[in-house]
Amino acid sequence: MKRGEIVLSAFCVAFFSFMFYEAVKLHGVGRFGEVGSGFWPMLSLGASVILSLSWLVSTLRTLSREKGKAIAEPTPETIAAAGSRRKKVALSTLCILIYIVIMPWIGFILSTLLFIPAFALALEERRKMVLIISPFLITAITILVFARFITIPFPKGVGIFAEFSRLFY
Repeated sequence: MKRGEIVLSAFCVAFFSFMFYEAVKLHGVGRFGEVGSGFWPMLSLGASVILSLSWLVSTLRTLSREKGKAIAEPTPETIAAAGSRRKKVALSTLCILIYIVIMPWIGFILSTLLFIPAFALALEERRKMVLIISPFLITAITILVFARFITIPFPKGVGIFAEFSRLFY
């Protein structure tokens, strides 16, 4: 498992570093005090590079500490846990793909309101208050920050869904 984690964290470092390099090209020269179009991508990708590097270093340290230890035989519990993790990953990926596909038709608001509880259920969240409140809270915060404050347009949907989205942004 640690070797796969090393490969994945190294891939993340490489991917986010490449994307950061590309985001630097977006930054351009603007007026003094102006944030510019590349600021937010550079900020988030820079943080992603740093976090990926720390993940890689942490995994390498753990692997070096465990190198001398004997490898334990897998128990039925560890095999079941691995199967449960695979199921979570598969369901989460399916939720994300469905979210991406339906968003252009039903718009950002409705697709996000459906996606968040579906994703939480895929991750085995069962608290009713979290499943009820989080979709509305996350959608509202996202719309306030991105659609109102930063003025990034979100997909509005088609037909009646577009009319519904126009009520909010």
